[in-house]
Amino acid sequence: MNKLENIQFNRVYQMDCVQGMSSFLPKESIDLQIVDPPYNIGLKGAKVNLKKGYKAIDEDWDTIENFEEFTLNWLKECYRTLKPNGSILSYGTHHNVFLTGYLMEQLGFKIKMQYIWKKTNPPPSFLGTNPKYATESIIWATKGGSYTYNYDYAKSINGGKNISNVFETALTPQREKKHGKFPCQKPLEVTIKLLNLHSNPNDMVLVPFTGSGTECLGARLTNRNFVSFETNYKYIELANNRLDDAECFENYFEYLLNHKQVS
Repeated sequence: MNKLENIQFNRVYQMDCVQGMSSFLPKESIDLQIVDPPYNIGLKGAKVNLKKGYKAIDEDWDTIENFEEFTLNWLKECYRTLKPNGSILSYGTHHNVFLTGYLMEQLGFKIKMQYIWKKTNPPPSFLGTNPKYATESIIWATKGGSYTYNYDYAKSINGGKNISNVFETALTPQREKKHGKFPCQKPLEVTIKLLNLHSNPNDMVLVPFTGSGTECLGARLTNRNFVSFETNYKYIELANNRLDDAECFENYFEYLLNHKQVS
């Protein structure tokens, strides 16, 4: 029996992800989870320019008072819905990644690796009071002793050798933003590599926080199924417009598939 018979595949649902997972997703029904959660930068007051006073991310969804409870709630549902041989990949910076990793281990996840997304063109440090922030982390964790790591694919993008844990790319290019802007949109290049490394065609991918829909679009381009949740309608519209325009990414997708990893 299909464990997901009560939910439509390849759709973004307008609802809170904890509500969506608890209402629609059975226990151990998801092969791969790619999570780009709020980092809570807004609450911590991180600003791009202290003189002008505007924040790096100035959105209501990134200002969460009880951030530990918020993070624990979505992680509990991710743990419940992940298959025993599945993986979770969760983005973060110093604002949230240490808390996320700690709570993962408390829930029973096994942290396998910390991937690093290194940006070749990071934004400047306007006042010069700290280094340019050029990296973000991706925690890879599993639920059981078995998991998917497609070693042949890893070698295929790295000259016949296994890849390192560093993905080096530019910030998300403008051609991926033609349907609208999202304040922390991840590049398709990193998303597609993660999907190919940690899942297989026809697998079910969960995207708890849709945002701009990069992970949903990546799943479609790599022949995976997905289910995704988002509360903000303008982001759902952006994601759906990108999904509707997926055919226009065909040539670009071929480039991304063959782009070699920097060890």
